[in-house]
Amino acid sequence: MRHGWRATGVAAVLAALATAAGCSSAADPAEEAAASSSAAAAGATAAPGSYGSPVNPSLPNPTGVATDSPAPTATAGSAAVVVTYSGWADADAAVEVGAFVAGVAETGGTCTLTLTSSSRSARAQVSGEPDASSTSCPGMAVPGDELSSGTWSAVVSYESSTTTGQSDPVEVVVP
Repeated sequence: MRHGWRATGVAAVLAALATAAGCSSAADPAEEAAASSSAAAAGATAAPGSYGSPVNPSLPNPTGVATDSPAPTATAGSAAVVVTYSGWADADAAVEVGAFVAGVAETGGTCTLTLTSSSRSARAQVSGEPDASSTSCPGMAVPGDELSSGTWSAVVSYESSTTTGQSDPVEVVVP
């Protein structure tokens, strides 16, 4: 019975070689057999995790790791405020803005949204909410009846007993 399994295995290998030989461009069958046997030997001795040479060496290394730039962190009482979304919300007929304070996770701070257009301004405030590594300024909204149509500049500022910060301005269009 041991020889039966061995014969079946040899037959499977020969069938695979015959199939590969039919697809090969080599003219000499002895050359094909040598190439197949060296390829099998190379695969059997390759180190784990070794992928061989790339098809196109000018392409980037596929095992490289992409990384994001480090998140801004707070320094000595000042922190970066980052606007995460802004725009006109038809459902609420208001300008809505969300933001977070990078590198500061605390309670007791106030987030203030200030919208300005020409000489007009409007404000909304919410309490900052601590997150894992930041303070969230969620759902600040200024009702549309306090605004006129046109482009407004939105800035979010944050203030607590230990930290202050302000976002870069973003444009919001009021219909």
